[in-house]
Formats: sequence, C-alpha cells, structure tokens
Amino acid sequence: NFMGDNSGDSATQTSDDEQLKDEALKIVELLKRNTEEMDGVVTALNGGYVKPCPGGDLLRDGTSVLPTGRNIHALDPYRMPSEGAWARGQRAAEEILRQHQESNNGAFPETIAVTLWGLDTIKTRGEAIAIVLALVGARPVKEGTGRTVNFELVPLEELGRPRVDVLASLSGIFRDSFANVVDLLDDMFERASIAEESPDMNYIKKHCLD
Repeated sequence: NFMGDNSGDSATQTSDDEQLKDEALKIVELLKRNTEEMDGVVTALNGGYVKPCPGGDLLRDGTSVLPTGRNIHALDPYRMPSEGAWARGQRAAEEILRQHQESNNGAFPETIAVTLWGLDTIKTRGEAIAIVLALVGARPVKEGTGRTVNFELVPLEELGRPRVDVLASLSGIFRDSFANVVDLLDDMFERASIAEESPDMNYIKKHCLD
C-alpha cells in the first residue's frame, strides 16, 4: 500500500470521537437536571443544606459547574491556574514572545510586565498567572487532590529559549485573595534567580546579578 498504513490514525480518531460523544451525552444529562434549581431554592428557604459547587461558565470551566441549583462559590485559590487557564496562558505567552521577536530581529524580551488583577483572576481561573509561568518557563505541579503545590521550573533543554523576567504588579484584591499564589510565585522567582544556568539563558538570574 503506497499510501502507508493509517489504521493507527483511524483508531485514534475513533477513540477521540467516542470520547467527545460521551462528554456531550454527559453534558446533556446534567443540563436536564436544571429543575434542581427550584429544589435548591426551596431547601435554602427551609433552612436546609444546599450542596456547594464551583460557579462559572460551562465552556470555560467544564462540567464541574453542572448541575445548576447548588450553592456556588467563586473558586478554590489552591487550584490556580485551572487546566483551561493554563492552556490559554501558554498560548498568550507564546504570542507575546512571537510579536516581540518579529519587531526586534528575533530577539527575546528580557523583561515583560504582567498585571495580576484579583477579579480577572477569578473570572479566568488564573489566566494571568499562567502567562507569568509560561514566560518564566515554569509549570504548575498538582498533588493528588488537584491542588497546586509548586511552580516547577522547566529545564532549559526542554524550554528551548531563555527564561524571561516578569515584573508582576499585584492588585490589592489579588494580594489578599491569593496569598498562596503569591508565596508560590515568590518561591519560583527565588529558585530561578539562583538556578545553575547561564545568565544569558536566564534573565531573572541576569538581572539579580546586575
């Protein structure tokens, strides 16, 4: 067969299609439970217990926001950034670097300023945090419960570019609401500043030495 054997690709596509189908059916069943909204209101008015759940948008935050009718909370600060925010933040960081290189003969920026707003972080589940991590060359490490416990530095061999220094400006709401994230960022920058790496490939270390 001069076209080659593509049976493996077909099997992968079939598996992906089945997974999407199962996810779609799950969403349909969860949406059918919207009658639980009235049940939740009645339970609350009677002084009963309404189960908690994360609030948010189905497309942005996934099926964890369904079914509706539960006692929603904004987020868990110990699960930042979310998987969706991490994916979006990486793409945004890549675009920032690409545009800078296009305008500066391929050179990487040494420092980029990122503002960490509290309300924006709540809305996006930590997209700006993800941008900071991606620029520095780090990734969130989660424990078994899904909580983020560390921002791990990606080896330069894997990163394939210099670590970009980030000037992070924090709003008061962010500082007060995400103290755990501030601690993790502080630890990450400190480790990056003393990493056994060339300052030419680690602008955080370069600026500390300057």
